[in-house]
Amino acid sequence: MKWPKLLAGLAVASLALAACGGSSTGSAVKGTIKIGVDFPESGAETSNGVPALNGVRFAVTKTGSVDGFTLEVKNLDDAVAGVHDPAKGAQNMAAFVDDSKVLGVIGPFNSSVAKAEIPVTNRASMVQISPANTNPCLTKTVYIPAALTGTSDVSCADGAGYTPSGLRPTGTNNYFRVATTDDFQGPAIADYALNTLKLTKVAVASDAEAYGKGIADAFTARFKNKGGTVVFRQDFPNASHISDFKSFLRTAAGKGAQAVYAGGTNSNNLCVMRNQMSGIFPATAQFLGGDGLVNGDCLKDAANEAANIFASIATVDASGNPAAKSTIDGFKAAYPNASDFGAYTMPAYDATKILIQAIHLAIQANGGNSPSRAQVLAQMTKVDYTGVLGHTTFDANGDTTAKVISIYQSKATSDAGSTAPLTTQGSYGWYYVSKVDYSGGL
Repeated sequence: MKWPKLLAGLAVASLALAACGGSSTGSAVKGTIKIGVDFPESGAETSNGVPALNGVRFAVTKTGSVDGFTLEVKNLDDAVAGVHDPAKGAQNMAAFVDDSKVLGVIGPFNSSVAKAEIPVTNRASMVQISPANTNPCLTKTVYIPAALTGTSDVSCADGAGYTPSGLRPTGTNNYFRVATTDDFQGPAIADYALNTLKLTKVAVASDAEAYGKGIADAFTARFKNKGGTVVFRQDFPNASHISDFKSFLRTAAGKGAQAVYAGGTNSNNLCVMRNQMSGIFPATAQFLGGDGLVNGDCLKDAANEAANIFASIATVDASGNPAAKSTIDGFKAAYPNASDFGAYTMPAYDATKILIQAIHLAIQANGGNSPSRAQVLAQMTKVDYTGVLGHTTFDANGDTTAKVISIYQSKATSDAGSTAPLTTQGSYGWYYVSKVDYSGGL
């Protein structure tokens, strides 16, 4: 899966794109091009998928048309009974493939769903860009790098049971992501726990899915290698059907855990686990996790224990980028509810703009005519994009070259002063704390 060297020239491409498409679609007379979107949009997944979908819709609305073609969003829900479902995601990809107007897909949100989807879109040479997938084995051959363990690499074949090449039957890459991977995200919270929170003993849980187990493994490797102790570890298959975690929590507390790290998503009841720490752990005990927790539903599930959760997001915090202010302000004017905006709204916005850029370049290369999916894919190697997340390029695997992790803390809104929250639920909100840049390595 080798790619040509990434090319520059974004300024020229962006100017051309602005000339042929804007907020007005009046010049779009050639037909319609659809952008497929696959996120979990229902049940316990609503606060993950819908804000990301809003980011896609806002990007398409702002652009309107490209080179005379009207842009249209075609979104499908990959949640079943309120929880993201890999089989449903693969079914959605098949529906996109069957619609000849769909030239690329934004999504999915969850890594386990991506694992099922990539082979479907790969066979169709269809570009797929995720704003939120973070499991390393979707793109890399190393599951846990030696820099985390202090010993040797753990391969994806051994640690995850699959490899990128096994997901790409054509042998050519079609999958990209603007979020970095869990071999950076897990260590970011481990470092924060050790250096800032001064924790030395933790318990670790996961929902046993590709994302949850992977990020928990990365956290564990880093925490132990840097001198911390994981006193107890338990994975919970089918966690969405588990409502009582007290046995795990009592064992963890009995073994001296000062905090709990939970790898996975709130739709798998991990923030119920946070709620059940009450009366087992001291009131000051922290709950730690990854980006699957940074949403309103987690705060709702944690209820009265919603404060003092520390979790990471695998991208830059766009609100800290002055160049993003007008876009974020415009989004919030169009989508004014607190629940409309989430951790991956702006990453989804940038992912969409990147896909639109590739479609524009493909139209230009095809003499102004609607391109094939393979022609759009060929232009992805030329993407060198600056947007709300800053500068985005992709490496040979389809990963963003940015390795920035943002860390958030949940607080009662009454304790946050004038600091603006990322999102809120009831009387609690998620607040940006700091960032870690691993561009120079782990």
